[in-house]
Amino acid sequence: MRKQYKSILAALSAMLLLSACGTPVSPQQERALGEQQAKEVLSKAKISHNPTYNNRVRRVGQRIARVAHRPDFRWAYYVIDSPQANAFVLPGGKVFVYKGLFKYAKTDAELATVLSHEISHALRSHGIQGAERQQNATLVGALLQIGLGAAGVDPNITQTVNTAYSYGATYAYVQPYSREKELEADSIGLMLMAQAGYDPRAAITFWKKFGAQGQRIPEFLSTHPDPGHRIANLQRLMPQALSLYRKSKRKYHYTRR
Repeated sequence: MRKQYKSILAALSAMLLLSACGTPVSPQQERALGEQQAKEVLSKAKISHNPTYNNRVRRVGQRIARVAHRPDFRWAYYVIDSPQANAFVLPGGKVFVYKGLFKYAKTDAELATVLSHEISHALRSHGIQGAERQQNATLVGALLQIGLGAAGVDPNITQTVNTAYSYGATYAYVQPYSREKELEADSIGLMLMAQAGYDPRAAITFWKKFGAQGQRIPEFLSTHPDPGHRIANLQRLMPQALSLYRKSKRKYHYTRR
């Protein structure tokens, strides 16, 4: 039994070292992947042609994209005709907003909260990084199983270790990283919307409304931070964002909407 546990520890150590190895995705590959994924989404999703929704998303999104300074991105904005309150971005700048989100984004500044958050994900390549992290976890799990089998570990122990690894990889490796990147996108997005002339205080009103919907699972089980955690982070950064906003108002002649 002791020998088997030594084999387990050796296999785990080797797998964790292997997980650090990977082939980086180039910006060109990332944009090509985003184009491919966008075509798949557009072929399957029901896209809304409501001019009010589409014009708002395009107008606000383009203004934020201008201050993002990524001319190599082919920014595009779509509204999905679904009551779901959600949004996502694909690598290279393809932004999708579900119609149900407009229930919480009544003003352009609140909509800017969502769009700047998604644009920030694209700027930081969070989608690619998250996929790589999930792939690493899956690879380590597969190699761990092979290593345990090769070491002749008892099948019952192997199953226990695999189950423990699966939970550990999800809740200690994949999901904490996802929550960290969500907060990073909130932080960057707050500055982007302020630079684009949208009142950053609207981010607080948006997340308060969005966080009030239904019951939520504990944060440690989720890929996203608790709304209260997000709001605290935004409030911490608000003085800096308001300074940028006051400077941008001269450029955009912006009034609160």
